[in-house]
Amino acid sequence: MKTLKLTLAIATLSLVALAQGATIVTTEGVGQASADPKDPTKGYEEAKSRAVRDAVERAAGTRLEADTLVVNNQLVRDQVTMNTSGYVKNVTIVDKKVEGLLATVKVKVDVITENLDKDIAAARDLVKKIGRPSLVVVIQEQTLAADGKAVANSETLASALTETFRADGWNIKDEKALNKSLSLEGAVTLGPTELKKIADLTKVSYILYGKASIRNEAKGEMFKNADFYPISGEYDLALAATDSEAQIAKVAGALRMSPKTKETAVSYERTAFQVIQEKKAEIIAPVRKAILEAFRDQQTNGKEFRVTMKGLDSFTSAKDFKKAIETLQGIKEATQEEFKNGSATYKIVFLGSANDFASAIETATFKKKKLLVVSQTHNELELQLGK
Repeated sequence: MKTLKLTLAIATLSLVALAQGATIVTTEGVGQASADPKDPTKGYEEAKSRAVRDAVERAAGTRLEADTLVVNNQLVRDQVTMNTSGYVKNVTIVDKKVEGLLATVKVKVDVITENLDKDIAAARDLVKKIGRPSLVVVIQEQTLAADGKAVANSETLASALTETFRADGWNIKDEKALNKSLSLEGAVTLGPTELKKIADLTKVSYILYGKASIRNEAKGEMFKNADFYPISGEYDLALAATDSEAQIAKVAGALRMSPKTKETAVSYERTAFQVIQEKKAEIIAPVRKAILEAFRDQQTNGKEFRVTMKGLDSFTSAKDFKKAIETLQGIKEATQEEFKNGSATYKIVFLGSANDFASAIETATFKKKKLLVVSQTHNELELQLGK
């Protein structure tokens, strides 16, 4: 009997048949949130919500880990668990407690597998089309010493975010050259010129940039001789898509110590590192969401490309090329911008990626000659006529 109890306690997944014939997966999740001494129910509800999400992520993760060919599993997970309510049949509270200012809730969740598998398949297809998003992280981070005088440049936040995105499967570009050529003082705003400069230097599709500040706070008399190193801080970041040169998300918040951090603080540097490690998931989640939404929008409304066509003998040929390319499948809009020295430039909205666009062009002809793509970036293509 003891063996049976132990087996049931260890198991995290079990299959249960619903009355109508559908199948569910039962799995456990744990969530934590800050507790309000005056109203602990607020902490419980937030912790419960996080616990349910954790349970759904575990159920999705079990399915995703079985498929090693999936590109960027983390993006698939984010896409699937963006709205957990569609998968949840039932939630049971297993345990809940408050320790200090931290509320912890453990739940058991019945997850509907049909809905989950359907959305995993759709998310896989979407993420496969995205591939490995290219991203550069450019953050100016400063640490203010406890005396309020000495200011040091640090890279704790940028390093933590870069490592996490890289581990997820993103194509991360080196930002070292950018730190010397960019200044992010003042508001977290980069105009089209600065964004284009970064895009040209790094050849990326997305830029996560901004500022972060960390303050080493004085210990005070209470903690004067204790191994306790309090810090505080803020971050103000923005995500931009280089193809549109537009900001598509803003991420800002405070860097504060949790009860867990306070227990293990051994130095100011280590405390800052731990606080950022605890915070990075919260920072990265809206970035992933914004990129997924931007890509989904491109699939629906199209992505704008700048196309240069060389080898045209007249302005009339330039106009004829516009008419010809508008007949390609996936072209939503085409506008001729200029014609000079046998080259014409166009602004074209295409339903698909740069690779999809390039492949479509090379299947077409103009004046009975093949079209060749001689140069391609994430939002620019250079064409010429073949033989």
